[in-house]
Amino acid sequence: MKQPIKITALKPEELARLLSQASRKNISGQDVLAIAETAQIMAPDGTINLIDYTAFLAQEVAGGAD
Repeated sequence: MKQPIKITALKPEELARLLSQASRKNISGQDVLAIAETAQIMAPDGTINLIDYTAFLAQEVAGGAD
């Protein structure tokens, strides 16, 4: 049985795979990692919260990181 996905603690490669499947574009783990590091949303264990990641991207697209 497959383990459930924990969207609040994804490894960069896992998040890249999910985003690639959802967007039908190739997104690498390095791409995800670079954004997560810029956003300073990496957890101490090296995982990324999908909600924080998405919120950062939405803020960037909206034009303002206050």
